[in-house]
Amino acid sequence: MADTGKERRFRGLNKGKGVDGPVAQIIIGVIMLFTVLFVMLPIMITVLSSLKTNYEAALGIWSWPRTPRWGNWLIGLQNISSNLFNSLIVCIVATTGVVFLSSVVAYVFVRHDFPGKETIFYAIIALMIIPGVLTLTPQYLLILNLKIKNTWWALILPYISGGQVGAIFLFRTFMSQQPNELFEAAKIDGAGDLTMYARIAVPLAIPVLAIQAVGSFGAYYNDYLWPMLAIDTQSKQTLMPILRALTTQIAGVYDEQGVIHSMYLLSGIPLIFTTALGLKYFISGDFAAGLKL
Repeated sequence: MADTGKERRFRGLNKGKGVDGPVAQIIIGVIMLFTVLFVMLPIMITVLSSLKTNYEAALGIWSWPRTPRWGNWLIGLQNISSNLFNSLIVCIVATTGVVFLSSVVAYVFVRHDFPGKETIFYAIIALMIIPGVLTLTPQYLLILNLKIKNTWWALILPYISGGQVGAIFLFRTFMSQQPNELFEAAKIDGAGDLTMYARIAVPLAIPVLAIQAVGSFGAYYNDYLWPMLAIDTQSKQTLMPILRALTTQIAGVYDEQGVIHSMYLLSGIPLIFTTALGLKYFISGDFAAGLKL
């Protein structure tokens, strides 16, 4: 429909006003700048502190190191590398298990009809209302009976089983909006469920799979309570529960606060990479475009 002269004049009068106006843009820019500085300031202070000697640290948090002590980072990495490796292995295996099994279950719920399908689905979703802390005792007794306490399986198996509930709901919602025509055409060409899952459903669901993987990885990496209960040996422990003990040991050996700060910073690097991966899909809009709750 062609614009009338009155509508064009109205848009002309409002051009440059509201949130599109220069004043509003300046205000928004200033607010965003202060927000970024407020968020980044603690990280910047920690980075500076990790490069200082104890004497320089005593001068205040705003003092700059005369000669950056990058050796603090090397010492910190050497002391957390073993437990960091444990965390990465446990989190990668558990996250892979959650994403794979949940996507398979979601595919079955979307592409197949069977008696009691909706009842089973809602029974799974109902588990979301149960607080995780209530499952600690049953899980602990279970790993004792399975004789897997103080092994990585005591972490991986509960992570996989507990992480599928929300993932199944998310994946089913996403996959239910994938075009049926693609699957019908694949069936005509003789494709089976395995082919349609691997070559159609999964590629179309990459954004939501990536988002779930990032969330699961972060949750498992930051978990503190369950590893403390399931793992007794320090050499098998994941990083977060043992980080405080490691920093205490380092303080007694090296007597350098910079080493401790470097250990805290190094422990967050895996989350930086996974968060950057998740932001890639959030910013691109692929996730929101394919999801309608």
